[in-house]
Amino acid sequence: MEHLEGHVTSMCPLPFSGITGEIFLKAVSTVVAVHCTILDDFNWPPDNSQEILEEGSGISFDFIIVGAGTAGSLLASRLSNTYPSWKILLIEAGDDPGIDTEIPAFLFLNQNSSSDWSYKTHPDGNSCLGFKDNSCIWSKGKGLGGSSSINAMIYLRGHPKDYSEWYNLGNPGWDYENLVTYFNKQEALFNITDPDFKGYDNEWYKILDNAWSELNFTSYNYTSHEAFVGTKKARLLTQNGKRINTAKPYFKDADKLFVMKNTAVEKVIIDPKDKQACGVVIKHKSGQVMNIMANKEVILSAGSIATPQILMMSGIGPKTHLDEIGIDCHQNLKVGQNLQDHVLLPLFLKTNMNMTTSTDVINILLLQYMLTRTGPFSNIGLTDYMGFIDTERNSDYPDIQFHYFYFTKNDNFVLKPYLEGLGYKSDIVKAIEDLNKEHDFLGIYPTLLRPKSMGEILLPKSPLTTPIIKANYFQHPDDVLTLLRAIDFVHKLEKTSIFKEMGIELLNISICKCNEHSFNTDSYWQCYIRHMATTIYHPVGTARMGPRNDVNAVVNHDLLVHEISNLRVVDASIMPTIPGGNTMAATLAIARKAVDIIKKQYNNKDEL
Repeated sequence: MEHLEGHVTSMCPLPFSGITGEIFLKAVSTVVAVHCTILDDFNWPPDNSQEILEEGSGISFDFIIVGAGTAGSLLASRLSNTYPSWKILLIEAGDDPGIDTEIPAFLFLNQNSSSDWSYKTHPDGNSCLGFKDNSCIWSKGKGLGGSSSINAMIYLRGHPKDYSEWYNLGNPGWDYENLVTYFNKQEALFNITDPDFKGYDNEWYKILDNAWSELNFTSYNYTSHEAFVGTKKARLLTQNGKRINTAKPYFKDADKLFVMKNTAVEKVIIDPKDKQACGVVIKHKSGQVMNIMANKEVILSAGSIATPQILMMSGIGPKTHLDEIGIDCHQNLKVGQNLQDHVLLPLFLKTNMNMTTSTDVINILLLQYMLTRTGPFSNIGLTDYMGFIDTERNSDYPDIQFHYFYFTKNDNFVLKPYLEGLGYKSDIVKAIEDLNKEHDFLGIYPTLLRPKSMGEILLPKSPLTTPIIKANYFQHPDDVLTLLRAIDFVHKLEKTSIFKEMGIELLNISICKCNEHSFNTDSYWQCYIRHMATTIYHPVGTARMGPRNDVNAVVNHDLLVHEISNLRVVDASIMPTIPGGNTMAATLAIARKAVDIIKKQYNNKDEL
């Protein structure tokens, strides 16, 4: 502290002289010192890359786990604890997450940063038309903790029927009753079931509760983690005003784990005779390429984009596609197919609140956060409030999830960086900004929970470059129809007493192509959907789990790749169908169950 004070006074001594100056100096130094504690005393695991690179090709480990994201960090840490005599290597293409990832309200600022893969979808002329290059940006976490270091921290299990569907598709042990144990364990670890949790304060909660209640929907608040028809306030993976990167609690007890950072896995080494995974080919950021061998297993936990990319690079995938690329096919499987994602549609409504936030107020709120870890920067505003509906009103199984956001009038701090980070074209950003100069906004974002459109991941002609992501949004016409019914529901919200009282009405965003249609007609909204809808960053399904007689399956219910021994996949890519809610909780449950599956195979029945 004395060194810090000395440095401050050396830059401008006069303002810090005298009793007043000394008091102010103490205050400034305290703010800086308190902000330094945002990283606490947690230390990310050391990088063992150099010693492994010096050992050279041929070095071996018992398990090689590719990807230190939500699933991989959990899996590697738990296995290293369970089998301390085994050598377990975790390989991550990114590095330690930066300080910006710690602050909950900065989630949008982490997009397109060094912590983000910043993938882009392939233009299809049918969707993402309001985005630069007609391509949506797919942010995915790059670094320890993966997407848990940049996501919205929302914790939802989905609906119990989601997992019944997995089971019914031929995957024993994957029904909701079997997975509840794993959900419960991780919720206890993250203290997400804290009975003393008071929730976050936001005046919009009451407003929205009143509107939904007038339409006869039940409010579940914080009473469960399931996604039932009705409204709820979801729990966030935050603690003491900071993000919980899901890797942190696992890495605390992973002393025997070897970690390589800034290291990409180019492919899995497959013995073509035995059809057995023997190791991986890696490329370190230094440019060094080498082989690392696996005595027991290679496990891919690189996510729904990189996992199919690595599998296909290894000769496991659709034979026709691999032949086109010039890769020898070791096993013909539907890798990269079955891609599913939740599509989000931003709708902007004006209100008569006319709230504004000046730069001075923002600075004070930042100061509040630095000193106390409280205030708006300690959470994600209104985004944790959500509603679920079945748009056809014939079941308790929702097909739309509503997210919310609030933008004050003439917002110069959040709105533009948010829209530009999503990748919208400049004319659309300007059209929304112009409206924001006149109105504050309530953002209502219907999200398509059960898309019928399926996409795919393909390798480009130069396989070591970014994979081709064909999202194929709205390829199936029912997806547009479901979003149209969701917009009809927003009109019902507009007619509630509280919305009328607050002057909450849908705004007409000027989009050149859509201006050809009358506002608020089906043709207008269909055009709007194809221009404005985008990902909510939940791609799954590209290494689908299912029995061998399922022609679309890539892995079996033990997550082993069909017909290839010693190769397993543990991440969201194994989901046969997409859960009806944010996917982080389901991904964690998959990894936890995978640990037990591996323990059973290697005759260790102890509890984790």
